[in-house]
Amino acid sequence: MNNSTAAVRMQGTKGEWLTRIGVSAWFFALACFSVVQILATKATALDTLGWARLISTISLFSFFLMIAWLTVVRPRPLAQARGWLPRVAALLGTWLFLIGTFFLPHRTDLGVTTLLLSAALILLGDILAVVILRRLGKSFSIMAEARKLVTAGPYSVVRHPLYAAEELAALGALIQFASLEAVLLFMVQFGFQVLRMRNEELVLRQTFPAYSAYMARTPRLIPGVW
Repeated sequence: MNNSTAAVRMQGTKGEWLTRIGVSAWFFALACFSVVQILATKATALDTLGWARLISTISLFSFFLMIAWLTVVRPRPLAQARGWLPRVAALLGTWLFLIGTFFLPHRTDLGVTTLLLSAALILLGDILAVVILRRLGKSFSIMAEARKLVTAGPYSVVRHPLYAAEELAALGALIQFASLEAVLLFMVQFGFQVLRMRNEELVLRQTFPAYSAYMARTPRLIPGVW
């Protein structure tokens, strides 16, 4: 190995670790924000809806903290999607709906039953995300990358259970806005999620020969449907 090649590899390693630290710090900050919300909650004054929201926030805290940790300790990917389009799809699939809703007003005319349905979907999605992330472990990634093939547990039901959980929580949040703008935002975000899934499947199929058979027997997102 000549000096120039070694220098390029060293720079690549430094760049990778800087990216890891930056991503980990971002999710750690989100976890800290969740802690602030939890500490600001007065448990004695909570009703059923309030308890659902509190448990959901605790689940989010666990989810963000796990991502922050796994981003640092996971191994380097065996393969990853090339180009900027898969990265854009991954980022928008992850954050578009969440960021977009900051600019949309909540509905103030929703009944208790509707709000409870919204809270239940968000709570279920957040709890499932934590459980699934624990199963995925160090194979977790935001970008389309391949580390280890995981097909057991929730991954034996659908190929992308973590995204299914995220969309379930997003659907619960959508109910609280119930506007054309929110629906369009949700649909665009879901479109990027589908593109993200396809990018990941391509990388995994090229990296692991067994993935094609796994794809043939396991639905993508909805059991028995798709």
